[in-house]
Amino acid sequence: MPDAPIDAATFAELLETVGGDRDFLAELVETYRADCPGLFAELRTAMASGDAAAARRAAHTLKSTSASLGALGLAGQCREIEAAAATGTLVGLEARVERAAVTYGEVETALRAAVIASEAS
Repeated sequence: MPDAPIDAATFAELLETVGGDRDFLAELVETYRADCPGLFAELRTAMASGDAAAARRAAHTLKSTSASLGALGLAGQCREIEAAAATGTLVGLEARVERAAVTYGEVETALRAAVIASEAS
């Protein structure tokens, strides 16, 4: 798992992918930041109700969107949650979900800084 919450190379590639449009990049980050708390809520609700399919879907979405923004560590954590949920068993995943939520907090802070840095350059 990477040490930094955001992989700088992946974030730079995303900026290149959007044609260097820093405003659009900031919009992507804001959409991610707006969506993640709801996805974590869906994940927790699914875990509480024993709905492995819903937990897998929420973890999958968190994994994919996190990876696209360079949050590779968080994406890896969500990949593990997704794989475990795919087996139909949610036992013991609560601690992993909470660790991922803590990691998301670090990612959110790092993304804000990365957007500010990209706007300054």
